[in-house]
Amino acid sequence: MAISTSRRALKPSSKTASKADIYERIYEAVVEHRLLPGTKLSEERVAELFSVSRTQVRGVLQRLAVEQLVTLIPNRGAFVTTPSVDEAHDVLEVRRTLEPAVVLRLIDRIAEGKAPTAIKQLRALVKREQQAHDVGDRRAAVRLSGEFHVQLAQLSGSSIMARMMRELTPLTCLAILTFEAPTVAACPNDEHTLLIDAIEAGQKKAAVALMTDHLHHIEKSLNLHVEDEPEIDLAEVLLG
Repeated sequence: MAISTSRRALKPSSKTASKADIYERIYEAVVEHRLLPGTKLSEERVAELFSVSRTQVRGVLQRLAVEQLVTLIPNRGAFVTTPSVDEAHDVLEVRRTLEPAVVLRLIDRIAEGKAPTAIKQLRALVKREQQAHDVGDRRAAVRLSGEFHVQLAQLSGSSIMARMMRELTPLTCLAILTFEAPTVAACPNDEHTLLIDAIEAGQKKAAVALMTDHLHHIEKSLNLHVEDEPEIDLAEVLLG
């Protein structure tokens, strides 16, 4: 099901937006599961909504295409990416390599006194996530769940890890939306809490195991065992 971009559904902004503004709005819409895989992003309509030129929109779409959030199809336009089974596996495999390293680096930084407020920041974020669950604000819960993982990377002190995590978060969302896993729309809140506890205690082995299990839970919830479509025999179809 594609999200409607009709004139009735969305009203143009009265304020001219920057490229960064447009990028962030599209990014957040993916992270909050509001913008679904396969949705067409018409240059003309997006330009109208943000009161900008199509040239500006084109630049944003090209940036999103580089990050694989958008697929550009010649003579058809830009579409929110629909990842393949292999691409979904790849995203989660990269996260299983990256995030345990993030956790280990963060534990070391805390022990060295370089991240004195890290635990407090993480607990505050998880509290907001739980509050969103409690009031039924699914969009906020999903967004905050992703932010938790991005914040872990930011607190690790590595700008490269933080950038990678920010790019992997919406790709994970697209995989979840494509392979119909509503149960993992947001990470289980207790798993985030347990992870913070292990980080605070400096328990490296436990923290790595918790993160790895957490990511395995997400992958197991996805329907990634889709069989390939059988190859069509044109001779049989056209001449049989």
